[in-house]
Amino acid sequence: MMKESLAKNGLMLGAFAVVTTALIALTFFGTQDKIEQQKQQKLLSVLNEVVPSEFHDNALYANCTEVNAPELGNKKAHKIYRATLNGQPSALVLEATAPDGYSGDIDIVVGVKVDAHVGGNTQGGSSTDSLDGESENLNITALALSELAELDSTPQSPSEQDENASDISVPNTNRISMRVLGVRVIEHKETPGLGDKIELAVSNWITTFSDKPFSPDNLAPWQVKKDGGEFDQFTGATITPRAVVRAVREALLYAQANQSALFNAPNTCAITDSVETIDAINVNEAQPHSVEEL
Repeated sequence: MMKESLAKNGLMLGAFAVVTTALIALTFFGTQDKIEQQKQQKLLSVLNEVVPSEFHDNALYANCTEVNAPELGNKKAHKIYRATLNGQPSALVLEATAPDGYSGDIDIVVGVKVDAHVGGNTQGGSSTDSLDGESENLNITALALSELAELDSTPQSPSEQDENASDISVPNTNRISMRVLGVRVIEHKETPGLGDKIELAVSNWITTFSDKPFSPDNLAPWQVKKDGGEFDQFTGATITPRAVVRAVREALLYAQANQSALFNAPNTCAITDSVETIDAINVNEAQPHSVEEL
């Protein structure tokens, strides 16, 4: 009798576990697409924040290329949105990831003003042949990051062992300087009240990147102050801002080295969204932003 009762209870428990697991799986797969869509909508809504309207007259969400560049934080595909003004290249918006946040990946977008004379097809090339002849530019980032890696691996005294200390430099390759238009955080899991200050809704720290000049021959300022740079860290939370500053810095290095190739690359953002989605984006872009929001 007791054995039958135990068997019955075991079967009931097993059935409950199976049903619960199935419900969790259904919920996950049922909401995964919606979560991804919400993330994409948030990305699209900030495009005009990181590249204000005076710097472009095209629809940013409809002109981009995808790259698999470890310099942007990981090996996944990152979209690079291309802004034009009067038919000329004017700015880039780069998706990037800070892989070393306190609680994991921090996804960001970086808007940067580019040289108006980078050339290339402003609507994107029609084939990968448009990237030919850019090998020298494409290798500049690897050269710069290689030297950064050498600096990071150089033996340091105990007083110098704080991660990524100052005096970062890269070879002088006669590259022009650029200017940051804006940076925004798209997704993160940082600690509320500490690391979440990277969000514009929590603090204006992220706006300190806006209008900053960037030269690949002077990277020392592009660190938190604790490491000898110009950017504030948070009280009790240095890892998060350090990770974001590093991700922005490396995204700018990548943009600076590859801007011609990026503008020449095929357009992979052909408009395939529903009419409702595009209308929602257009409404968002048309709404004015307050000074506090920007």
